[in-house]
Amino acid sequence: MTILRIEQLTYGVEKLAECIEFLEHWGLEKLNSGASGAEFRTLENQIITLRLIQDPDLPPTYEDGATLREVIWGVDSQTTLDEIEVELSKDRKVSKDANGALHSYDDRNNYLGFKIAEIIEVNLTKESLNFVDDIERVNERGWPEDRISPIRIGHLVYSIEAKDNWAAAQFYIDRLKFRVSDRTTDGGTFLRADGSNYHHNLFLFHRQGSHPYFNHLAFEVRSFDDVMVGGTNMLKHGAKSVSGPGRHSLGSNWFWYFNNPCGGDIEYFADMDRMDDNWEPRHWEEAPPYARWMMGAAELKG
Repeated sequence: MTILRIEQLTYGVEKLAECIEFLEHWGLEKLNSGASGAEFRTLENQIITLRLIQDPDLPPTYEDGATLREVIWGVDSQTTLDEIEVELSKDRKVSKDANGALHSYDDRNNYLGFKIAEIIEVNLTKESLNFVDDIERVNERGWPEDRISPIRIGHLVYSIEAKDNWAAAQFYIDRLKFRVSDRTTDGGTFLRADGSNYHHNLFLFHRQGSHPYFNHLAFEVRSFDDVMVGGTNMLKHGAKSVSGPGRHSLGSNWFWYFNNPCGGDIEYFADMDRMDDNWEPRHWEEAPPYARWMMGAAELKG
């Protein structure tokens, strides 16, 4: 059973035109749009679907207003799809659509699905850096592009009630073979899919007494420059910055978060920790600081 990545997401939205404009500014490619919805994609062909909140075919949600309704995970093969169908059918409904994708839900009623990943390989140009005496750029300006395009969806985050957090994580670990990268008693559980080397593809986040909700979706860009260029562009178009720019402690990634009219928040990130089978997850009783540094931060407590 090998889950590779987030393949597709569906939002139920209230203000469709505003959401379309926002995702265009975010740098995603618009595939289509109409009176009832729209589709966008990343450079690596992950699909973001917008549908009006009144659509009766949307998966249900425990939240009011615009929010994420379903995440579909991309897998490596039909064999993995068949294994997942057998596993989840033991104790919950699993449906299959006309394209062969599976649809079900986790133990906290977050709707999820699975399909064979359709990855587009992207040839990216690495930024040339002059690191002290390690010189990569001579007689050339280090000017970043004026506009960025997100490469891939890296992770999503659900807020889970503190008392339910580890049980919610165990569903992904025991049933879908996700791996723990880090866990904090006061913060939550960082999970990565078995076919991914990212520090996390899914973070089940909590604070004491919080209600469950969709927290944010994160898009990877090439570099710190791209985080800053993308974020600055969003500010120019009136987006509300909610955290950052900065560098996280757990995961180590650069980040910048904005409020997303489609639901929850949305993040640009770059330079996340990667790991293999030699990584030993740590259980922190008290989470390290939220960020190693962050602009505008009065304090950096987790």
